[in-house]
Amino acid sequence: MTSEKKKIDSVVWGATVITMDASLNVISDAVITISNGKIQSIFSQKDFTPSNRVESIDARGCLVMPGLINGHTHVGMTLLRGIADDLPLHDWLRKHIFPLERKLGNQEFVSLGTRLACLEMIRSGTTLFNDMYYFEEATAKTANEMGVRSICGQTYVEISGVEKASEVFKKFDSFFSEIQKYKLITGALAPHSIYGLSEKLWIEMVAYARQHDLMIHTHLCETKEEVDRIKAERGVSPIEWFDSIGLWERKTVCAHAIELTSADISFLGKRKVGIVYNPESNLKLGNGICPVVELRAAGAPISFGTDGTASNNNLDLFREVDFGTKIQAFKYGVGKLPALESVKMLTIEGAKALHMDHLVGSLEEGKSADLIVLDISAPHAVPLYDWYSYLVYSASQSDVRDTMVAGQLLMKNRQMLRCDEKMILDEALRWGIQIKELNTLLQNRG
Repeated sequence: MTSEKKKIDSVVWGATVITMDASLNVISDAVITISNGKIQSIFSQKDFTPSNRVESIDARGCLVMPGLINGHTHVGMTLLRGIADDLPLHDWLRKHIFPLERKLGNQEFVSLGTRLACLEMIRSGTTLFNDMYYFEEATAKTANEMGVRSICGQTYVEISGVEKASEVFKKFDSFFSEIQKYKLITGALAPHSIYGLSEKLWIEMVAYARQHDLMIHTHLCETKEEVDRIKAERGVSPIEWFDSIGLWERKTVCAHAIELTSADISFLGKRKVGIVYNPESNLKLGNGICPVVELRAAGAPISFGTDGTASNNNLDLFREVDFGTKIQAFKYGVGKLPALESVKMLTIEGAKALHMDHLVGSLEEGKSADLIVLDISAPHAVPLYDWYSYLVYSASQSDVRDTMVAGQLLMKNRQMLRCDEKMILDEALRWGIQIKELNTLLQNRG
């Protein structure tokens, strides 16, 4: 990509840069110049001396890479972290999560949950997350204030009872109008799942997405129970039923995709459907392992995702990629998902899965300056023979020194620059006491 030369606002210099561009260039003694939120140039120069007229980020001895991409989150429910563990999916949802959401569902709950989630993601190197939750206008506003790029998917879960079906499309209209003013936010439609909405509502959702040219983000084939139920009720698989209503004609991102046949995998690959691999959540809920190796071979782009903190229980993509890569080795054999391929899924391939690779996912001239600086001097990083192996098997969120989105530093030298960290944590602790009491009351009622 090329960009018109403009006044330089900031420069990141002295590091080794993993670009994740098409040639997988790795640049030593790199200098990245940034103008108006975009990368103006990347080049190698030893003994570089930055101008005192621009913001300078001295990254000597560090590794710089594209910011990490979290393909599937529910950041508004971060305050429910750990509230109901060690349960299968449908018991977890129906007996714990849905009842709590019916009582807690409001903008204040979602806004604080998003603020806490953004704090965790900035500290662990995530610069883009793809979200799905209620009151998503609060998520959009808060993420934009925190400086984190987001695809905000306004959800609807008919079976939860949190919102009324009669109001859903009016809410969508209001939501998409509201978020136009947030420069870091992209809107999406996020119907929960094939079982979470009636057939009629799903057809209306797809029509709405077509009318407004929206991406659709949903859960797909997460459990055997889900797939068996749809086959019994509708006579076809979830993939086939969604095809019958035109879902795959839209830009679509599907989380989980565990219970797939070989025909499903081939179909999703040919349609280049974005798939989000959430290994920690999937295993914690006992749902199974996404066939990542087969899906990629078929042509489907894959992003790593953490899912929500209520089912993970963290938003740390370094933990996710380590665990997820090893699980694929267990499923398919050692080396079937090499470290380099997993790093692609954290960056450029993850961006492709979310239809955002024109903007982020690699460090190239003209793309947004969404990047992280990693301190590679800690004992767990030494010695370092292979950059990609380090990132997948050794790196920790504690290695993240600086986080930048659209040329704006959100964290520098591990200090948060755009929020009061202590205030967020104190408020979250206060909410946690109330939520624990409410959960006990709801469970005692049965």
